[in-house]
Amino acid sequence: MRAYNIWPSFPSISISGTACALNCRHCNGVYLRFMEGHTKPEGFLAAAKEHMKRGAKGFLISGGCDLDGKMLNLPEFLPAIKELHDTGAIIKLHTGFADEKLAADIADSVDIASMEAVGDNETIQEIFHLNSGVEKYIETFQNLKKAGVKYIAPHIAAGLHYGQLKGEFRALEHLKEVGPSTISIIVFSPTKGTEMEGVPAPEAEVVEAVVRRARRLFPKTHIILGALRPRGPATGVDSDKRIAIELAALNGGISGIEMPSASFMEEVKRKGMKIKRIEAYGVLPLEYENMVKNYLESEK
Repeated sequence: MRAYNIWPSFPSISISGTACALNCRHCNGVYLRFMEGHTKPEGFLAAAKEHMKRGAKGFLISGGCDLDGKMLNLPEFLPAIKELHDTGAIIKLHTGFADEKLAADIADSVDIASMEAVGDNETIQEIFHLNSGVEKYIETFQNLKKAGVKYIAPHIAAGLHYGQLKGEFRALEHLKEVGPSTISIIVFSPTKGTEMEGVPAPEAEVVEAVVRRARRLFPKTHIILGALRPRGPATGVDSDKRIAIELAALNGGISGIEMPSASFMEEVKRKGMKIKRIEAYGVLPLEYENMVKNYLESEK
């Protein structure tokens, strides 16, 4: 079991600051406020290089989107992202929708391309406020693959449609053509300041069902439980439900987890599994682990 700790080795940067035209119902721009914001490539590059001087190994680069689902500012930032990548930084980019040209530019600038994989049109239109459909997500993943992005790490949000299963299995089926390097299962979190803050988080059984289906479809793929899940009072979820979700993901077949609870790690040990601690994002390619701090827990 790989246990990932993100900070401080992999800072998160929004290249749109707090701007986003979509204001998705589950986010409303709140998540962007948790990221370091830069809206000019020069400022972004200078700040990133300072992070690297202090020991950062790589970056999650994300941001808000326009009304068509394309990441704001991305084309003008790509030369700076490539320059940062060429210094040896590991780059994970949330791409937004990408046509063939943009996908080709992305392939020259990043290690890992990530985007949500959504399998239901109603969820896309009602939750994300996008006048689009499932085919647009499929097209983006296909464009990234054709462009030569070696590591594609989709996110599947369990229970995003008001805490219920709706399209997650279909999204996983579509990913079979992509051949993802890692699949990150995240979980809808009722976040304060969003339209959906009063919607209950999905039950642990929903999370287990999504992980179990992912494991059945991708028996040899690294599947993680991502950090974006109900993890505390800010999401209106008590510790019992947090732990239940983590253990459900374990039962479903994950091979890694970001920011696990102590109870989760105790259960892993009880099952006789070895634990590898890694200071990176969970979608880090396994081939890259020698580039970051990592150790078997018994070696600490």
